[in-house]
Amino acid sequence: MKHKTALLHFALLIPFFNFAQVTTTLNNNPVTGFEQMAKTERLPLLYPYGTKKNRMISYDASGGNGFGLLINTFKKYIDENGDVVIFDVYGPGCLYREQMNIWTDNGIGKISKTIRIKYYFDDETTPRIDAPVLDFFKGQYDPVREPFGFMKIHQFGDVYYPFSFNKRLKIALSDTVITRLLKENNDRSCNWYQFDYLTFPQDVTVKSWTKGTDPYEAITRQQWLNLGRDPKAATGNVVSEKSAPLPAGAAAVIFEDTGKASIAAIELKMIPFNEATFYNTNIRISFDDLAAPAVDMPISYFFGGGGWKDQFYKQTLKTLLYGFDAGEGTAYCYFPMPYFKNAKIEIINNSPVDIADLRYRISRKTSAVLDYPRGQTAYFMAKVTKDSTPGGQTRKHFIKPYQNAFSESGYGHVEAINMFSGNFNEDGDEFTYVDGSNTPQIHGAGTEDEFNQGWSGGLFQEPLWGALKSGVKGSYRIHMNEPYIFYNDINIRFEDNAGKYPGDAPRRRYGTPDSMIQTEFMVWYYKSGKGPVLQLSDSVDVGNAQSEKKHRFTIRGQTFYGKKETCFDSYETADNYMQMEDDGRAYNQSITFRTAVSRQNKGIRLRNRIYRTENGIQVANVYVDGEKLPQPWYILTYSEQHARGRRSFDGWFESEYEIPARYTKGKGSVTIKIEHVRSIKNELNSYFLKVYSYVDNDQTR
Repeated sequence: MKHKTALLHFALLIPFFNFAQVTTTLNNNPVTGFEQMAKTERLPLLYPYGTKKNRMISYDASGGNGFGLLINTFKKYIDENGDVVIFDVYGPGCLYREQMNIWTDNGIGKISKTIRIKYYFDDETTPRIDAPVLDFFKGQYDPVREPFGFMKIHQFGDVYYPFSFNKRLKIALSDTVITRLLKENNDRSCNWYQFDYLTFPQDVTVKSWTKGTDPYEAITRQQWLNLGRDPKAATGNVVSEKSAPLPAGAAAVIFEDTGKASIAAIELKMIPFNEATFYNTNIRISFDDLAAPAVDMPISYFFGGGGWKDQFYKQTLKTLLYGFDAGEGTAYCYFPMPYFKNAKIEIINNSPVDIADLRYRISRKTSAVLDYPRGQTAYFMAKVTKDSTPGGQTRKHFIKPYQNAFSESGYGHVEAINMFSGNFNEDGDEFTYVDGSNTPQIHGAGTEDEFNQGWSGGLFQEPLWGALKSGVKGSYRIHMNEPYIFYNDINIRFEDNAGKYPGDAPRRRYGTPDSMIQTEFMVWYYKSGKGPVLQLSDSVDVGNAQSEKKHRFTIRGQTFYGKKETCFDSYETADNYMQMEDDGRAYNQSITFRTAVSRQNKGIRLRNRIYRTENGIQVANVYVDGEKLPQPWYILTYSEQHARGRRSFDGWFESEYEIPARYTKGKGSVTIKIEHVRSIKNELNSYFLKVYSYVDNDQTR
């Protein structure tokens, strides 16, 4: 269809600031805790090289669905107090999200009401927090108060109170019932948890959480209690407003600007707001010299309503950063969108219905008010991914074992995800692969859990998560505090699951040979205008004599040399996923090797393929050219798990370690030493090592 372009000239309102106002210049130096949560204008800033999103989870490493077994999957280890450790991470970092499902009929939280949760910071022996876990997740025990604690039904609880840690954070559960079950070696189901956190380059200093008043907590609370309003300060906004008709088949430029600035808010009101206009009116946003529009999709997706036409166009959605109100005919988006040369927003009416009145309000900030540094700032983008898989009544009838949710290359971070589905079983897990790793950096425990719900989910609308219908239908989650950070590429998948539920149970659903599993994922993200920044510099094939000789590989305290055959993290419908054989070595002292790195490096990443079967917890010290790094390499995978039932244990695991630039700057090669500290089997192992260099990329895309 050829569109008629209606050039709508917007009216400039005088902004409420005085012209002597001081410019706020942003930078991407790490900010944590409530300060990061409150300052949503920081969302476009690229994360410093080496910053990563991570997850600690009760996880069935056989690829099955046994996520909550006390001995096999729930605990990481038992500490010196006899408590069950469920989280143990070296910093610097910040824990932003805690999700638990332990209070259903078979959960440990149902058995005992006296379980306490303890938080130990920086190797302290006394916990700074020792709280009843139930009240803590309800937001009824200091420091967690509503709305940062959520537990309105017994199936699950969520905490969004941030805990920064400089050296280390350990979290444990304590209770006499847990102690008894451990003594009995009772591997009963306790249900599951997943905690999401960021880690920063180890030469960054983070102030560990302490009890006290944080002024940013009050600001964040007000933002969360006033959904539908821009959480960013309006001070300095220049506002463009206009109202005009938009006939069927017509297009309108509703905003156009040149120079350096940022869009702060997009607010629309449309008459009529109905099925035809909601799903068939497009928004297109373009910035600078990008080869393609950053956004080009129906407004239904962009404002959170998706494309499932029979479900959501009559509803209302309110999140912290986007939403719509069918009754009022309005929609809003508060993601900040910087640009450096020009920006344009177009609305295209692809529906057969005339839009009698299109009202819009676009707020922007000039660089004289809010200045984004170009080299540290990403462009706002959005993408819809649709996928379908023929169903099957057995676990072997799937053409592929997952639904594609999002794929992108470059350097950036994912901020929010909406999911819409049909015939999709919520027991499927998330598998998110980052920067070419064969191990998912983020592994889930059920799709609805990814969206902070449990047991199918329900009609909750919270600032950062919720649903228009259920945990897999119109569900959303904003990852603004702990986004998926990628330096080369990212692939987000959700597992197809053929689990069956008996009789007419409400959860009884699965694909059949004549049906389709269908998904639509809407993703909001930021990406640099330049290309990938993580380059493979070298690799060491451990066990290969030629490769070892080339890299001056040495080993002390060897305990094993030989071949292993196993697989990487498997899908429930594809056991033995990526099964392969490789040779390698195990040792109880150290290995050393010489590796090439880029002389232009801004830090490096080590990736080590290990064999984790019956040796899930491995800890090492790392040395670069003889200098010991302060942060241990904590290969804390998934405890000392074993294969369950007929499934094989997924033994291959690619662990990563970040080395800051101060150890490698200007060097073309370095000597790396990995030294055993502790492990379940009193040995570390290595089968294949890769070394990546962070290198600034000037290639504009």
